[in-house]
Amino acid sequence: MLVKVSQQQVDYIFAVVFGFGRNLLRDDVVEERFGLKVVLNTVDHKNLRSIDKTSLGSVPKQTREQMSRESEVADFGIDIEQDLIGSVTGKSRMPAFGRTITGRDALGVNVKVDATNISDFLLQCLIRYQSNEYKENFGWIDQIKQVRNAETVSALDALIVVAIAQANFTKLWMAAPEIVDWLDVSGYRYRQPKRSELKTDLDIHEFIESLEGQPVTIEVLRDTPIHLISATTDDALEHWSAYKCLCAEVDHDGTVHVLNNGKWYEIVREFAAEVKQSFASLPECTVQFPDYAHNGEGAYNEHLVGVIPNSYLMDRKMIAYGGGRSSIEFCDLATTDKKLIHIKRYGGSSQLSHLFAQGIVSGELFVQDEGFRKALNKKLPRGRKLANTRARPVASEYEVVFGIISKSQNALDLPFFSKVTLRNARRRLEAYGYTVTKKKIQQV
Repeated sequence: MLVKVSQQQVDYIFAVVFGFGRNLLRDDVVEERFGLKVVLNTVDHKNLRSIDKTSLGSVPKQTREQMSRESEVADFGIDIEQDLIGSVTGKSRMPAFGRTITGRDALGVNVKVDATNISDFLLQCLIRYQSNEYKENFGWIDQIKQVRNAETVSALDALIVVAIAQANFTKLWMAAPEIVDWLDVSGYRYRQPKRSELKTDLDIHEFIESLEGQPVTIEVLRDTPIHLISATTDDALEHWSAYKCLCAEVDHDGTVHVLNNGKWYEIVREFAAEVKQSFASLPECTVQFPDYAHNGEGAYNEHLVGVIPNSYLMDRKMIAYGGGRSSIEFCDLATTDKKLIHIKRYGGSSQLSHLFAQGIVSGELFVQDEGFRKALNKKLPRGRKLANTRARPVASEYEVVFGIISKSQNALDLPFFSKVTLRNARRRLEAYGYTVTKKKIQQV
């Protein structure tokens, strides 16, 4: 049922759908986040029942959290810097919208209206959508939103094609869209899983060369596969489209947009500036790391022990913790002057999120949990063991170092969502007293 509603000489068309009627509408004709904003402007922030969210700090993970009773937003464990809110369900504080109201793009309500008064009700919906009341308690929801408008996505994709044609790769690179187990990876192959040349890392320049002069279009990027090759069998472990492996940051209409894992996201300008400033302010580790020219991170870490004075290897010394259900790596390398070094080859948001999560988990457990320290002591080499596992370590004496191996000749730069994750990791570790630093390791 299509209903025209007029407001200040502007006409709006509402589609009231029944059953599967929503499938008759094209996605790009629907006002994005209409239902979500109506809900946020109509519910009390302490009376929420369900939230759908997508975590963007790693491989995008969609979850729905439901409460057995009405709860406030803080009870849902939302990371306001990394979670994209899809839909919200809560108790309406306005009788005209019924008791329970839910919204994403579409708005779902249970109210008594009919053909004689539905226009009046839809006008109320429009007014709630246009309100900015939600900013008081839900203002953070505007920091990141997925771009789903087909015209905007096409415009952003066109900017990627232009950048490639002009060989402008300042804010355009490639990375695996999923976490990679490097122990069984020999590299990547473009286009052909068997006959093409094996590459140690994804590289936008090498990918363009592999096209052998074929003009780059979005269709070519979506149709060209990239294969992850097993070190033991030489077969493809996984494959993705080149488009899904692209990472980009572009300015469009004065707003920062980020391409991550095949999806475009719009970042509010103030939030983007805050994240960039946080990354720029993160201190550099003073330790001098040799260039990376090794067959895997394990070989490089072993090499570091002979190069960095008073260091000892902790790489792959997994600590079974929590009844054996999980294994935690304390760090890759530690030093007697209390530097805890975590190292990862650059591999996009998913790979780096894994690195930062490792630093958070081990750092927090090291300070908080005596049981973890006892298990850790069994893995520490002789002469490096903790004198008293019952004593809580003084975190301010320790430095957590995130070392990132990169082929780029430029200063260390990370995908936007990796910067967000690093910012979060830094806050949590510094809250305990740790010093947090970063370091670029040059791959040659």
